[in-house]
Amino acid sequence: MGAEDYFSIPIFFIIFRETTEAAIIVSVLLTFLSQVLTEDLTIRKRLARQVWAGTFLGLLASLAIGAGNLYATNLWAVSEGIWVGCFSFVAVLMITVIGIAMLRTNQMQEKWKVKLAKAMDSENAQGLGNQSRKYALFILPLITVLREGLEAVVFIGGVTFTEEPKAIPAAVLAGLGLGWLVGFAIYRGGNRMRLHQFFVGSTCLLLLIAAGLVAKGIAAFEADRWNRLTGAQSDDEGTYDPRVNVWALKCCDPKQPDSAWWGVANALVGWSNIASYWTVGSYILYWGLVSAWLIRLKTKKEKVLAAEQRPLLGSSAATTLGSGASGSNSGAQGSNQDEITNI
Repeated sequence: MGAEDYFSIPIFFIIFRETTEAAIIVSVLLTFLSQVLTEDLTIRKRLARQVWAGTFLGLLASLAIGAGNLYATNLWAVSEGIWVGCFSFVAVLMITVIGIAMLRTNQMQEKWKVKLAKAMDSENAQGLGNQSRKYALFILPLITVLREGLEAVVFIGGVTFTEEPKAIPAAVLAGLGLGWLVGFAIYRGGNRMRLHQFFVGSTCLLLLIAAGLVAKGIAAFEADRWNRLTGAQSDDEGTYDPRVNVWALKCCDPKQPDSAWWGVANALVGWSNIASYWTVGSYILYWGLVSAWLIRLKTKKEKVLAAEQRPLLGSSAATTLGSGASGSNSGAQGSNQDEITNI
């Protein structure tokens, strides 16, 4: 009996890959709260509880669905592409908004403290939009963990047929532990970084994940459509529409259990060994839209600063002119006095 009978390497990398992406989101949110709400501990604890509640609820929901798949019809596998695509785009929207908001927090820290305080005020939270903002830090980890958990359930379900049952628990625990260790390292490192460094770094990381999710969401919808056309199963590997294919590599497949770090690259930046015009185009389009958004914010900020500086420049110029005029008047009065004295 070898080590593979007690520890499944494929399952370890599947769990590690899915856990890492969720852990990054959670750690960035917690670090954000620690950096912004340095004085108001009450609000920070309440918002941190939202993050953890969403995380654990997403984990429990994915475990419940995974357990249900053992005894009921696998509704997830039947429409896996649609589920993954929908979860991906919901996560993209929330991650992008929060990521860009973090980028502006360094200049708007006091305003963000007020916004977070108002978001927690139940009396001011009326309507669907306000309610969604109030629980945004609960919804984002919930959606992220649920999506990653469901993906892990599907992938592990395809691997367990060839693995020893006793090799699964240790691999799952090790993958969970190492993934959350990565998140903890990001959390600790973020707390020791300067505010500007943390906000820029976390925004770049979140936008990379969001861009990858855009491509993965499009790929999931494409795979679902192609599988329905051809009658293939959702877990059939290597099936793709050749009419829109850009590349299809036989190596570097992140969905393979032994893909090792290609799976991590898939979780972080959305790497895939199969790409289409739609996935590549959506990836480029996302970065184009985000870049345009950031340029617009920068231009707007420069206009605001210029508008704020105009009154200051006007007042300083008026002060200079006033000083010059008073000096001229004093000189004129002095010369007149000299003339009177000479007379």
